[in-house]
This record gives sequence, structure tokens and C-alpha cells, in this order.
Amino acid sequence: MNVTMKTLKTLAVIGTLSLWAGLQSNAQTDITFPPVVYLPDLTGQLIDVGYNYDAGTQIGTFSADGLTTDYNISDGNGGVIDVGIQNPGDYNLSATFDNSGPSPILTSGTLSISGNIGEGDPLLLLSADLVTGAAGTAFGYGDLNNDEFEFLFKVNGGSLMDAFGGDGAAGGITLEAFFSGSSDPFTGSWTSNFGNTGGGDMDSFSMVPEPSSILFVLVGSILLIGGYRCRRNPLGV
Repeated sequence: MNVTMKTLKTLAVIGTLSLWAGLQSNAQTDITFPPVVYLPDLTGQLIDVGYNYDAGTQIGTFSADGLTTDYNISDGNGGVIDVGIQNPGDYNLSATFDNSGPSPILTSGTLSISGNIGEGDPLLLLSADLVTGAAGTAFGYGDLNNDEFEFLFKVNGGSLMDAFGGDGAAGGITLEAFFSGSSDPFTGSWTSNFGNTGGGDMDSFSMVPEPSSILFVLVGSILLIGGYRCRRNPLGV
């Protein structure tokens, strides 16, 4: 009996760790994204960030605008191929915050990325709606200089929509605003105006779990369920 219980406990621990590790690849409660390379991704540079706050309505409008510069995909062997953007287009994010409550709530937002991998005029590569909600759930911000922002989005269009997982697929955004030297940096308050000098970088990436991550979650779930049932019925009755 002791050997059986030890085995079950070991299986339960392994199952819990497997489930936790698998879920990290698609976590949506902690906007400090896990240290994993998500692909494909689209990168923008020369991002100009601005935030305008209306004290009367307590509504703030966030914008991040720049140029699309890179398109990265997997080479199938754990490496990354920088496909590049031959003809850059606009890289735009907008978000609206409601500050009437005790903490800011992201109430709406969009992402639009254009460019051309080959020749010709810029085309719409990816469009998405931002996930709404409170800080830590829908958006994040911070680091030592208060210049890092994170958002979640759901894909809704663009020529690269299928590459990013298709309509409704999950994605993440990291934005380094580079407020150093700016006359009005972000101080952590969403009830005052701020902006930067246009030197920021923004990366929008797919968060669709790889098949191996899905398998990891399934294995963890099976082990947890199996361990629980055996513990409730050690004799298989």
C-alpha cells in the first residue's frame, strides 16, 4: 500500500508539473510572457507612443504608431528565419482605458500591421482586436524605467491571418517605448498624459500552442485524473 501511494503521489506531481508547464505557453493571466520564442512574429520600429487623458470623462486613449520592419518564421529545426519586409507599411496599435474605477480597465483596442514581403505597395498583413480587461489580465506595464507595455490580441484579418493561427487565434504584444530623454515619460499613472520620442520597438507574435505543448497538457491531465481516481479507489472497486 505504501509503495502504491508513493507511486500515485509521484504521478500526481509529474502530472501537475506537466500541466503547469504546458499551460505557460498560452497563459493569459500574467502578461509578463514566459521566456519562450513565439513564432511567427511581426516587428515594428520607430514606434511613437502617446497617451491622452480626459479628466472629465476619465477616459484615456493610448496609441503606438511606427513602421513594420521584420517578419520572422520558424525554420522547422528550432531556428528562426527573418523573412524581412521589403516595403514597410504602418504598424499601429490603439487602446482605450476607463479610469473611473479603482484601477484602469482596457475597454477596447485594435492592432493593424501592413507591409509587403515582396515588391509592391504595402498590404494589410495582420489585424486584430485587443483583449479587454484589467491590468495583469488584458494588459501589463512596467520594468525599471516604466517603458515596457504588454497586450493580448485576437486575430481577425490580414494576409498573414492563417500563419498566426486563423480567425480568433491568440497573440501577444511587447512594446519597449524608450522614454529615456522624453519630456513626458510614463510614470505608472494612467490619469495623466505621456508620450515618447518615437524610438520604440514593438513585437506582435502568435501564442497558438505548438502541438508538443498541447500533448504536454494532455499527458499532465491524464496523469492527474488517473492518480486521483486510483487514490479514491485504491483497489479498483
